[in-house]
Amino acid sequence: SLYVADVDQVVEIDVDKGAIKKRIPVPNAERLNDITVDPKGVVYISDSKGNRVYMLKGDRATPYVESLQGPNGLLWNKDNLYVLDKGALVRVNYDRTLTIITEGMEGGTDGLQMADDSDFIVSCWAGVIYYVYPDGTRQMLLDTRNEKFNSADISFDAASHILYVPTFWKNRVIAYTLK
Repeated sequence: SLYVADVDQVVEIDVDKGAIKKRIPVPNAERLNDITVDPKGVVYISDSKGNRVYMLKGDRATPYVESLQGPNGLLWNKDNLYVLDKGALVRVNYDRTLTIITEGMEGGTDGLQMADDSDFIVSCWAGVIYYVYPDGTRQMLLDTRNEKFNSADISFDAASHILYVPTFWKNRVIAYTLK
């Protein structure tokens, strides 16, 4: 299945048939945004306007983490859920408390990918892309704000080291090689 966040519901799509299997309402959702799935099939959905992350098991969505500031990008890696929350990359601990990995990223944190087993790549809507190390240090890889190449969700192919960055208003996807 492919899961899609659609404002206040999650749409489950049968990829083989190219058809919607079901629509699952998310109670109290205000603006669902990103989705990630853990190895057990539990779906996590960010609600950017509602300031929470939901957990979807079967057909039931419940709040998983609340009192965030504007969660967007989500990523499940190994045994942890990671959330981009208004300029910060945070790890959700087993007791649902948050550990800040890094904060202060400019331009509206949006897309989150693993570069390898421990490093992250973060895109910001304004056109900035960061490389984030496990100790929280970060390096700005790209800044296209002056060119107005806005970026959102990204994709990274670890085998080829290619980062794919869709642009909002330029109608293209730009590929970069990470060295």
